[in-house]
Amino acid sequence: MRLRTKHLLIALLVFAAEILVGTVFADVRFIRSYLSDFLVVILLYHLIKGFRDDKPLTLAVAVFVFSCLVEATQYFHLSDALGLRRGGLLSVLMGTSFSWIDIIMYFLGCSTSCILDSRILSKTTPCIPLK
Repeated sequence: MRLRTKHLLIALLVFAAEILVGTVFADVRFIRSYLSDFLVVILLYHLIKGFRDDKPLTLAVAVFVFSCLVEATQYFHLSDALGLRRGGLLSVLMGTSFSWIDIIMYFLGCSTSCILDSRILSKTTPCIPLK
């Protein structure tokens, strides 16, 4: 297994940005609500890419599907059904409120990661084939 340091560095930088969003910008609703959803899928994408050599489109779709599944648990209030304490680690990771805008932000974040990876970082087959 080969580590891909540029992807791990991006993941680290995005993680730092997520910490800023959760602390410094916690009171700025747009940043807290939307930017954090955009960034979290970028973080997941590059963290996984740091350890695995998946094709950009394959990984982007996998991260998007995973994110949508997590969002579905919010729609069905799974954390409440499981009796998870609000504010606890698992409850925070699963989230508590469903939003279609979150899914849009996941899509935009996954698309951004895929395009950045395929066009700049990996120079592999583009995510969106151009004719």
